[in-house]
Amino acid sequence: MPGTLAAIIITTLFFKSASGAGKNPIHMAFTGFLVFFIPALLWTFFITPGFKDTLAHDPSNTIIRLTANYAYVVIGSACSTWAWFKIFKANSEDN
Repeated sequence: MPGTLAAIIITTLFFKSASGAGKNPIHMAFTGFLVFFIPALLWTFFITPGFKDTLAHDPSNTIIRLTANYAYVVIGSACSTWAWFKIFKANSEDN
């Protein structure tokens, strides 16, 4: 659920920013979604299983539980924020 909400917010942010910057908003919204989704997916497939395995041995560890369940949202959001600054802030400095 948090990943879905983050993806919707990021896609909307890229769409509105592209509209204001004179770029194609559909392409930029799709770019924003992919920049969120690909790192989140890679994190989920390659990193999260290690955390889940650790939780199997120590189920009371709250920090690892939160990391295993929600870190993909933070990783995807950080990548999207970086891409947003690279795309939209670099273009505003050129103008």
